[in-house]
Amino acid sequence: MNTPTFCTYQMQTTSRLTNMRRILCSSAIVLTTALSINLPATAQQGTPLDANKKASETASSPVSAVAPFTVEVSGTGSPIILIPGLASSSAVWKDTVAHLQSKYQLHVLTLAGFAGTKALPNTAISKGFIATQEQAIIDYIAAQKLQKPIIIGHSLGGFLALSLASNHSDKIAAAINVDGLPALGAMYAEAQANMQKSGNTPPPQNTGFDPMAMAKNMANNADWHAQIAKDMMRSDPMTSGRAMSELASKDLRPALKNIQVPVLSLGALQNGAPYTPAAQVQATYEKQLANIPKDFNNMAFAQDAKHFIMADAPQWMLQKIDEFLTKVN
Repeated sequence: MNTPTFCTYQMQTTSRLTNMRRILCSSAIVLTTALSINLPATAQQGTPLDANKKASETASSPVSAVAPFTVEVSGTGSPIILIPGLASSSAVWKDTVAHLQSKYQLHVLTLAGFAGTKALPNTAISKGFIATQEQAIIDYIAAQKLQKPIIIGHSLGGFLALSLASNHSDKIAAAINVDGLPALGAMYAEAQANMQKSGNTPPPQNTGFDPMAMAKNMANNADWHAQIAKDMMRSDPMTSGRAMSELASKDLRPALKNIQVPVLSLGALQNGAPYTPAAQVQATYEKQLANIPKDFNNMAFAQDAKHFIMADAPQWMLQKIDEFLTKVN
């Protein structure tokens, strides 16, 4: 599907999809084909880990010294890796870090190209941005000698958490997916079909790149809008477009049956408001995640939250995380 047709198609979906479409359409013109190399990740200065030096030493490459992500490490205890979403920074986890760092060692990522971090060169991501990040996280776990960390991811990070649980259950202890879905393209198609059937099509919206408008559509909490918009504005358009395009085309649902660790998915039921009822939004999550084996599949839904659950329902989210961590530890 060519770029104009794809963008027009996205314009017919729900308000949540509109946010994602804007990122993709504003970036699609600069997408290029990538070549091959995988780079290990590196932790930033200030980490208490002795293994940090080893990770830093392996970050160099004859092609590029750019790491797939930066890492901020704090706390002590069992390891948890936190992954922000598309065009987001580690700042989205600030309250989560404050809450968990007394009991866990937290490794908080910012993916390359997002929120002011240096973008990976084309030579680093021939297998795709998402696949490169997944392998880099596995490499990081090995380099830092982390013993089966728990993965917590939001949005794109939630997709990565699900993918890591599907492909590397032997390397992690559990996964928490904060408002991520395994098959966004399928959701697009279903949303379009439902709206055509009901005639409940959203009014035309400005498709220009307006980070503040997008932030308001993705969080009710006004205190978060500036940070969300700032992260978007500082993100590399090519990286954002590539990552969004990959998310729109991937379908992780068949692989979910391979999961052999506990998974908690937290859904935001106001994502489709006012065009999609909360019950329909919940049904979409349940349908998309149904292939996770029953014994490992846990879900909870934030009734009044948009996409950034950590902004709109922070205490609820932390309570659900605590309850889950108590069960898996």
